[in-house]
Amino acid sequence: MNNITHRVEVQGDHIAKVSSAKPDKAIAELIWNALDADAKKVEVFLDNSELGAGQITVRDNGNGFSYNEASSLFKHLGGSWKATKDRTDGGRFLHGKEGQGRFKAFALGRCVEWEILGKDTFKLTAFADKPEKFQIEKTTPQNRVSPQTTVTVSELHKHFHILDADIAIEKLLPIFALYLRTYSDVSLVIGGTTLNPDNTIKESTKIKLREITHEGKTYPVDLEIIEWKHSGEKELWYCTENGFPLEKYQKQIRGVGDYGFSAYLKSDLVSTLNAQGTLGLGELNTHLKDISDIAINSIKEHFVKRTIRAGQEQITKWKEENVYPFDTEAQSPVEVAERQIFDIVAVQLAENMPSIEQADKKSKSFQLRMLKHAVENSPDDLQSVINEVLNLPKNKLDELSILLRDISLSSIISASKMVSDRLKFLTGLEYLLFNKEAKANLKERSQLHRIIAENSWIFGEEFSISVDDRSLTEALRKHLQKAGIDSPINEPVTKINGTKGIVDLMLSRAIPCARSEEIEHLVVELKAPKVKITSKECTQITDYAYAVAEDERFSALKATWNFWIISNELDKNTIRSANQDGRQRGILNQTSENGVKITIWAKQWSEVIQENKHRLKFLQEQLNYSVDQQAGIQHLRDSYSKFTEGVILDNEEKMTE
Repeated sequence: MNNITHRVEVQGDHIAKVSSAKPDKAIAELIWNALDADAKKVEVFLDNSELGAGQITVRDNGNGFSYNEASSLFKHLGGSWKATKDRTDGGRFLHGKEGQGRFKAFALGRCVEWEILGKDTFKLTAFADKPEKFQIEKTTPQNRVSPQTTVTVSELHKHFHILDADIAIEKLLPIFALYLRTYSDVSLVIGGTTLNPDNTIKESTKIKLREITHEGKTYPVDLEIIEWKHSGEKELWYCTENGFPLEKYQKQIRGVGDYGFSAYLKSDLVSTLNAQGTLGLGELNTHLKDISDIAINSIKEHFVKRTIRAGQEQITKWKEENVYPFDTEAQSPVEVAERQIFDIVAVQLAENMPSIEQADKKSKSFQLRMLKHAVENSPDDLQSVINEVLNLPKNKLDELSILLRDISLSSIISASKMVSDRLKFLTGLEYLLFNKEAKANLKERSQLHRIIAENSWIFGEEFSISVDDRSLTEALRKHLQKAGIDSPINEPVTKINGTKGIVDLMLSRAIPCARSEEIEHLVVELKAPKVKITSKECTQITDYAYAVAEDERFSALKATWNFWIISNELDKNTIRSANQDGRQRGILNQTSENGVKITIWAKQWSEVIQENKHRLKFLQEQLNYSVDQQAGIQHLRDSYSKFTEGVILDNEEKMTE
């Protein structure tokens, strides 16, 4: 028969780029082509003989294509007939639309041959070293009831691992599992074994993820997690909205224990990114990174729940033995998170350390209570408790450490503990400042000052203590250090009247972004709650500010200075001075000269406490956490006992006045 040679209308190097693919993906493309042709049966034959070059054959009973269609199909790279269709003639969802899949066969071997048997019978042959050329040869007609297409790849580039049927099944099953479950009348046979996902799937879960916006359009995102009975692979696939895997997430997914699974992230956004040619960029594409992070977090949360469910039998046993250290059901999200961490770690320990279960009831109860204490008080201590006290083997320690870190439960607990401690502190501070008897006994410098110095966050998270109960000269020294200047101070800084002022607190931070060379300082003058702020106290803080303004060693450097005088009450004159038109409420005076900005404030404790409560309100609501006065007082007693002597009373009736 006559051979006709055609040339693909695209540069050879572009074809070579398209034809570079991993072996499993190259075989998958040949299978997809068969399925897109409405094949009911697709067979993959693997010649893994090491004596010869070996070959890979894919045979299907799909519709194929005619002799007249062959030249147009192979003449163009791209422009597939599928590009304008969503479904096959038989009503199935289409996979390929780019017209590139057939060239990926060159990733397997040098020679690729298509044999079409049907109304037309012919062969089409191409070679990897000249992929832009292909030959079409008519063959002897055959009387066939149904068409058949056979693709044979020979002269393989090397002896691929996928030539082993078991490996091929392991690689290809996750790719076609969703399709085979959707179209149960389709048969895919690999190396003589018919793939049946239902026989190998342990559990399947569908999760609705949050939508994501790209170029002004909002895309729904779904996740399906299939857990396999035997495979230990942990993989995430980027799929079209119909569940066709296009690319695999390239990083290792950790923190999911021993589970083997394939997760399918399904969204039309994946199709869009693939059409734009950016899907292969992986996490370099910010939108793909966003949905990848969301999906991986959901996968980890899913397997945390699976781990907990798997350990429920052990938990139930401990409850029946009365050694489980929690007496009541978890209520708030914080308690739920704590309980999850405890259950995961405790069950893992019991599985890997028979001595725990073999211990007597008293010892077992003690060990579980010790673990509970570590979870509730310091998640960061869990690793040392498990390693040093309970002697968990290193491989299991590493696995648990990854699990606890990646599932973010420990960070939830750490954050919740911070929120609860701060809410307790603010509630206790209110008691100290506003309870009639407490504020009468509260000492300014030895008690209030010391408690506030240990909780500088109430003035802003970004600030840190620079000077605590030191002179203005020390404030200058710290100011120069913040600016990176090592200069001796030969003369002390004094107020206008020549006296040496003592700064209660000076907090500092670097101003970010374009003004990174600038520094911001906050100088706080604390007054006991029984002291009302009058013109006398305002003069004191103003003198500090003027000492800075007049000293050229301060004014030589750019800086923003805020001076606060703070107590429970302001007298009428101070209120008038701090509430002038054109100024923010609380400002007594404001100057700016030569890059040095100074603002003097009169503040009340009630507004500072309220501002902090407002900042914590969102987390408080999310964590379903509330604090009463007694809990706040107890927190101060526990944490600051040496500073609250004589102020916090042991008599509970007086505490709640």
